[in-house]
Amino acid sequence: MNRGVPRRSLQSPDAVVTEPPVTSVPGYDRGVRAARPRRVVRRAIGAALAVLAAVSTLASGASPAAAQDADVDRILVISVPGLTWDEVAEHDLPAIEGLLEQSAVADMAPRGVHPRSTPGAAYLTISAGSRATSDSRVDGQQLALGEQAAGSSAGEIFERRTGVEPDGSYVALAWPTLERVNARQPYDAKLGLLADTLADAGLGAVAIGNADGTDSVGTSYERQVGLAAATGDGAIAEGELDADLLVRDPSRAFGQRLDNDQVIQRFESFWQSPADQDGGMVLVEASDLARSMRYRDRVDSARYRELRAQALADTDALVARLLDDVDADRDAVMLLAPYNLPGDRDLVVSALRAPGRPAGYMRSASTQRSGFLTLVDVAPTVLEVLDVRRPVEMEGRPAEVLASSDSLDDRIDHLITLNDASRFREQLLFPTTLAVVVVMGLVCAAAMAVLARRTSPRLRRTVAFAALADMAVLPLSYLARAFPLEDLGAGFYWAFVVTGAVAVTAVVTAVAGRLRRPLLPLVAVLALVLAVPVADVMTGSRLSLSAAFGYSPTGNSRLYGISNYSFGQVAAAACLLAAFIAARWPTRRGRSAALALLVAVLVVIGVPIWGSDVGGIIAFTPTVLVFAVLVTGYRVRVRTVVVGLLVTVVAVGGFGLLDLARPPGERAHLGRLFERVGNEGVGPLLSIMERKLLANLGVTTSSFWVAAIPIAIAFLVFLAKYPSRPRDQMRARIPTLRAGLTATVVAAVLGSAVNDSGAIVGGVALLVMTLSLVVLANELVAAPEGAATEPTTERPQADDRGPDRSPPVPAPLSTPRATAGADPA
Repeated sequence: MNRGVPRRSLQSPDAVVTEPPVTSVPGYDRGVRAARPRRVVRRAIGAALAVLAAVSTLASGASPAAAQDADVDRILVISVPGLTWDEVAEHDLPAIEGLLEQSAVADMAPRGVHPRSTPGAAYLTISAGSRATSDSRVDGQQLALGEQAAGSSAGEIFERRTGVEPDGSYVALAWPTLERVNARQPYDAKLGLLADTLADAGLGAVAIGNADGTDSVGTSYERQVGLAAATGDGAIAEGELDADLLVRDPSRAFGQRLDNDQVIQRFESFWQSPADQDGGMVLVEASDLARSMRYRDRVDSARYRELRAQALADTDALVARLLDDVDADRDAVMLLAPYNLPGDRDLVVSALRAPGRPAGYMRSASTQRSGFLTLVDVAPTVLEVLDVRRPVEMEGRPAEVLASSDSLDDRIDHLITLNDASRFREQLLFPTTLAVVVVMGLVCAAAMAVLARRTSPRLRRTVAFAALADMAVLPLSYLARAFPLEDLGAGFYWAFVVTGAVAVTAVVTAVAGRLRRPLLPLVAVLALVLAVPVADVMTGSRLSLSAAFGYSPTGNSRLYGISNYSFGQVAAAACLLAAFIAARWPTRRGRSAALALLVAVLVVIGVPIWGSDVGGIIAFTPTVLVFAVLVTGYRVRVRTVVVGLLVTVVAVGGFGLLDLARPPGERAHLGRLFERVGNEGVGPLLSIMERKLLANLGVTTSSFWVAAIPIAIAFLVFLAKYPSRPRDQMRARIPTLRAGLTATVVAAVLGSAVNDSGAIVGGVALLVMTLSLVVLANELVAAPEGAATEPTTERPQADDRGPDRSPPVPAPLSTPRATAGADPA
């Protein structure tokens, strides 16, 4: 059987980013504006295709060939609810540590439909191989056919509710409810798919465990583990979920614990032939851990730690006895924590030991990162280990093993660090967002005041300086991740980001002053805003992981490529820099260079081994086309819009086919979507669109980034409507500014519409654009009549605009013929 082998990184080690050669923004020759627009666009598209072809060659050769793994007929899945790598490091767990020593390990995000799964949702997610949800009031009711409840046997109740005669030892009484709550979710989870797929392959699925326990009057059914082995009709072919597995013990949570002798006895009876089949999956839950977690809100912290330590010790003893019956040369073992404490966002333990697979780390196509798995990857991994074809309906992908020579202690420390970094990032997200948006509002208010009143040039420069420093916080929040922030603390983070932003702004402002180029600071900061995320994504997205505006493994379902925050700043910075390039060289070559920059950014956004951002492709392709139309003076017709839509579809299709050409285990989400659409039709596409819309609406009403949008709109209205017409003055000095601003707005609107982060994308893009306009307005807009001024060597410009027009617009920054004097850009 073919198995996955350690694969090297898909990122190119030689990737570099060339910053746009923008050093100034002189005037613009309107006479050449419409020269050969079609040729410019054709050349830009040709360049994009050439780059795409080159990247395709790179991607096709990025993966080594798969090696042969040993045959595996059985897999033992040990569920250890809530177990974290911190607990493994802190407690003496010799059996578990011995298993981990021989295993590939990873941090796992136990998420289903929601960021943290309940027990029922977790096991249903395993059963479906896709994100699932549950109804925690009833999802523990997995009963034996003859077990009595409400005056009837469980088999009779099940048949009454479903109309299906049960075929198995146990039934999920709440199965119709569970199917109904999942049908309302846009994830197309097919409950019971794992067990059905194993059965179709002649393999069995068995569940053993019982987490019952209550301090209240009445019976508590907490047998959610059975859901992982349920078939599509809600029956559980074989297993042991009865209270026979429990013994009374007043010292344990709810006064009872697992009887390890009974668990081992039942396990041994199933292990040789799971569900009377020649091989398959046996899932054993260390239910004492589940009971201890449910007991958490009934005791204080000290007592909880004692109960948890007892449960861990009992679990380790159980694992030792289970492994005694497992042949390491023939059988596979997977250890995982499918859920954790309610409200706890820690990543949890996952490990795989299988014949022919070395110790190291795991990754999957779902995460695209070594050391990370998600809950949806469990079912595909079980099937892949047993050499059973994964159904196309499963969202997850099999875990791949990446060999490592690190010791177990080193690997555990690494996974603990990744978890700590992710948790620390969640503490940074809102404060950093609050800071940059609030400063943006203050800067815009100050800019309107200094543009409307008599103010000194020094005050204008102070406002521009603050705008640049605020913008510089964005790239510096990524660069801060080059340091172990979770160890250094929030004080170091804020010192680095604030001091760094001020230092960067001060340096570029000083250089611009010596060179007498007042717009050079803006160009330099925009280049930094663009270059940092682009360079990072081309070299493995190391800075984006757990950055304030990057990815959080504890909160995000995707951990690779251009994040939605990154897209907003990259799109805005690229559009504005392209406008400056086209203005600096007002010729066909200048426009071609501007379009080439945007096309290059589009390639980085879309290529699977770099940005892999589907929403970014959909949003930025029209953005490039809008900029091309405006900067070339091409007349917009209906056919222009149609061609734009076709080009966008072609771009999405091209990047999708490029991803689809990669090995299945390496495909990003666009390639996986193409794979599902090819097998299932447009259903998965419609579900994803619905899911993104719902997520979009949720984020739009909860993120503070939304506040950046009305601030930006208010400042734009001021620039357009204030009697001195600041916007007209800026556009007179930089005629291509309209193209850059319009393209930025298009990227912001479309990015907000098609990404699941909603208005966050628009908020980030508009923040970059608005702060840039603050700088431009303070440098290019003439001071109000009678305002304080500094001596200048510029000659006064004649006002030939007539008596009924608004105040005079300054002349362009320079003309192509200018050879003397300072270059203000």
